[in-house]
Amino acid sequence: MKRIKNVFTLLKAELRREGVLKNSFFVSVSKAFSSIMNLAFMIYSVNLISKTENGKFQFYLSLLPVVLAIAEFGLPNALIKYISPLADKGEDPGAILRASLRIKFYSFLALAILALISFALTLENYLVLVVLLFGGIIVSFISYFESLFISYRKYIALSLWNPLPNILRLTILYFIAETSIHPLTYLDILTIFAISPIFILFLFFFFFGGKEITWSAPAKEVRESEKKLILFNLWAFTASIFAILSDRLEVFFLNQYHSPEAVADYGTALQLFSGFVIILATFNSIIYPKLSRLADSDEFPVFLKKAVMLGALIALCLLPGILLAEPILNLLFGAKYSNSISVFKILYPNFLLQLVFAPLGTALFALGQPRMLAGLALLRLLFGAMFDYLIIPDNGANGAAISMFLGQIVSWLILVGYFMAFFRK
Repeated sequence: MKRIKNVFTLLKAELRREGVLKNSFFVSVSKAFSSIMNLAFMIYSVNLISKTENGKFQFYLSLLPVVLAIAEFGLPNALIKYISPLADKGEDPGAILRASLRIKFYSFLALAILALISFALTLENYLVLVVLLFGGIIVSFISYFESLFISYRKYIALSLWNPLPNILRLTILYFIAETSIHPLTYLDILTIFAISPIFILFLFFFFFGGKEITWSAPAKEVRESEKKLILFNLWAFTASIFAILSDRLEVFFLNQYHSPEAVADYGTALQLFSGFVIILATFNSIIYPKLSRLADSDEFPVFLKKAVMLGALIALCLLPGILLAEPILNLLFGAKYSNSISVFKILYPNFLLQLVFAPLGTALFALGQPRMLAGLALLRLLFGAMFDYLIIPDNGANGAAISMFLGQIVSWLILVGYFMAFFRK
């Protein structure tokens, strides 16, 4: 017990020395509020539509992160990696920013081609494809601008920026639900969620002064930066696609083998973990710039160990939350989603462990190892697909939750083994 107390004391001192406690407080409060707004949007949406409609909504909503990954092409992490050192030195990142905008244009063209191919081969509703296409591009700029706030350690501005998209989504949904003479459908809610953030993108330029960064540079520097970003992002993008596909694979298998109601049970339980996603994002936004700056120093393994301990400490503090599954779901949805209670309880340990192992994945980005991340994500995808095929057909939504948990274990073990060997060097 005394040893644990000493470790906690050292960790607390380190966090104070780096200013992490102050920064993380503002960002955490902001992310928490954003998470509450997102959860309120999802709860309100689920109660506006039938369970069958919700199953369709959850299915198409699970496709949006795939589209978003293509639209981002790994840029947020790459921008933090390359711009953070420039920001510390007061150097102009214009070449990297200009190159990143070119890459985002290429991503849009790729998504447009994929949308046309999907429409031709699947005869999918073209309105859904249009919403996913433009929604992915719009939402990708939210994370793009967020990476600039993080790179320049503008955590107060980031705290103000974070909740804006979800506040706007909820406001528009409430207004339309109250004024529409027709019942809302899954497509209406999907459109509001994906497209409405376009109205707040311009606010970035109020938070970020024009004199701090420029968006232009000599053509030669832009081309060099473009090549550097593409080479780094290619593996980061591959890792992101594999990771997102593996995270959404259960929804696809459920949609294949079970009714939309089963998809709704799983997707509704999954939405309640948006708070964990916010905590992970906050955690990474605090430690990633520091890891990037320490990548070539002897302090790197020390700081990484402390980050892992902090993740474990947060997970321990959140452990009692599993007891709240039944009262929360019954309060929010009544008996309509009683099947989601067991799904929530199975998923809860998985998300706690993600907090523990998250710094190791972030450290691979800081070390410039996106290729290894892609390999780990591919392993997750393959093992996840195997478990999904074996478990989901007979076990439905509960089987999907079990498969998601089991599919990540191998990649976690490899991560731990890699950094144990890394620290012994």
